[in-house]
Amino acid sequence: MTRRLLPRFVRKRYAVQFALAVGLVTLAIAAVGGYSYLHANEVIGDETRDDLVTNAEIQAQNLDEWLTRMEVQMRSISESAAFQSGDDRDINLYLWSVVERDRDIDAAYYIDTRNETVLTSTGSASVASAESVTTYYGRREFTALAQQSHGDVVVSDPFRPSEGAAPVVLFATTIPDRPNRAVIAVANLRDISETHLHDIDAGRFVVVDGAGTVVLAEDESRLLETDALDTTRYDAASGFVPGQLLAGSSTEVGFARMETHDWVVTSRVPTGEAYALRTDILTQILATLFVVGAGAALLAVTIGRDTVDAVRTLGSNARELTDGNLDVSIDRDREDEFGDLYEAFDVMRVSLRDQILEAERAREEAEAARGVAWAEKEASERRRRHLERTAEAYGEVMRACADGDLAERIEPDEESEAMAEVARSFNEMMADVQERNEQLRTVSNVLSHDLRNPLNVAVGRAELLADETESDHVEPLVESLDRIDAIIDDALVLALQRRVEDTLPVALSDAARRAWGHVETGDATLVVEENARFAADPDLAAHVFENLFRNSVEHGDPDGVTVTVGALCDAPGFYVEDDGPGIPEADRASVLEPGYTTNRAGGGTGFGLPIVLQVADAHGWDLALCESATGGARFELSGVEHVGGGADDAVSLV
Repeated sequence: MTRRLLPRFVRKRYAVQFALAVGLVTLAIAAVGGYSYLHANEVIGDETRDDLVTNAEIQAQNLDEWLTRMEVQMRSISESAAFQSGDDRDINLYLWSVVERDRDIDAAYYIDTRNETVLTSTGSASVASAESVTTYYGRREFTALAQQSHGDVVVSDPFRPSEGAAPVVLFATTIPDRPNRAVIAVANLRDISETHLHDIDAGRFVVVDGAGTVVLAEDESRLLETDALDTTRYDAASGFVPGQLLAGSSTEVGFARMETHDWVVTSRVPTGEAYALRTDILTQILATLFVVGAGAALLAVTIGRDTVDAVRTLGSNARELTDGNLDVSIDRDREDEFGDLYEAFDVMRVSLRDQILEAERAREEAEAARGVAWAEKEASERRRRHLERTAEAYGEVMRACADGDLAERIEPDEESEAMAEVARSFNEMMADVQERNEQLRTVSNVLSHDLRNPLNVAVGRAELLADETESDHVEPLVESLDRIDAIIDDALVLALQRRVEDTLPVALSDAARRAWGHVETGDATLVVEENARFAADPDLAAHVFENLFRNSVEHGDPDGVTVTVGALCDAPGFYVEDDGPGIPEADRASVLEPGYTTNRAGGGTGFGLPIVLQVADAHGWDLALCESATGGARFELSGVEHVGGGADDAVSLV
């Protein structure tokens, strides 16, 4: 029936029929090949774009996780015990340990944000010097921003500290409860690019900031260069920019914005390499068509059911691929041109499937890595919160002990061996302190009661003996007993282990003159320049003046030393000075040690000045020993609470 539709001369000439058949077959093959190529072109284009975007998204997730880790690391550094202590040596050792164990941090600085000075630093100064961290162009604004962050982590713009130096980026955060203090970590962008940018076939990653500056790149020569691709093309969270002319060649670009910072991750593959599979398929189809045309005579011999079946199968496979069935089985056993076409289709199918599977595996790995990172972050936060609660509980016990409740003890933390060891050491120390305190209390009771009672009896008997006899031994005996009584008083004051809580207003002039009357001053002279009032324990304050006066008289001019008492001009407090020989600077620390005296033969005990220091500490005052205007000794007590009102309202010392 079909043959009757052909012209007569065609039906009568087999060659024409063959030529027509070959032509029709060739046309059919070309149509199938063209359709397959167009569909493959569409599929490959979609998959290529998806792969580029997926790679960019995965890389953006990895960098987001890195920045999150750096933020957690910076907060952990700022909240560490070393920074809370404020000790520069502890801070330096801690920063050194951070730089040693974290390969992403090349150097770290502890700075004063108010005057932009480095307090201590560690790490590679060649990567970023102290000057580049605090005063490099643009860093002042960064330092000011870090000062206002209140615990947040601030990331600087990338910069090159000096010519030829590696490009860096800074991470900064303030120190909790320590005004004008911040810690800055320096990250080398070359190392970060090498460590955190993953490899992709035939392409590479480039990370740019909002200004279009290259922040991270596998080609380190591009770092801090202005990217050729306009940042306005990144108009969504992620996407694809086709056929951009970059570095003199057409490039396909996939991009994804990072969530934690205003950086954009781009995955870039040359157009020719991105669509190499499409080119291979076109080449295979054209080669097949050429072989079909050139071998028409040979194909005429083999035209038959096998060829028709092969074409039908090929069409069916093409439809399966069109429908997205990449698991369709394609026979690759043929050794003719159809076999080559089958192989091209199969290569395309396998390649597309492998790329999709690889992308899925990469996405699953990224998701798993993100889950692990979040789990680690939550565990770290939980440990931090636990340590904060433990430290707060420890602090409450320590404050209670400091306030005098020596029976308080710390319950050792079961989760942290280090904190448990701190608790055990503190408990052992407080047990020892409590035992020694009990011993000291026992000694004080013996001195104040058991020894003083018989001493009072001895003084009374000595006075009766003085009334009954004219012996030369009586007066030295009475003086010795009085000296013993004074030594007991000094020892009790020296044993003071408490802080004065209850104070009364004390008149400086009255206190000084009454204390002067209780000391054997001989020909010495007292001058009181001001009658200010201050808050103190009257009995303890009397010991301060008596011992300072006694020290001036014992070490002053035998013909009479002048002792001056007055209020400090530049700070709340008062001073006692004399015009004697003074105290050499080399001995000023020693004279405040219990038992130190240069007048042992004259009855000196070495308790006088230590008692002054003990009473000052009990009141929370500061004691300074310096030289008077006349070259004598000058004792300044600062931090003294002055009170208002007149001297008549003050307590006189007796």
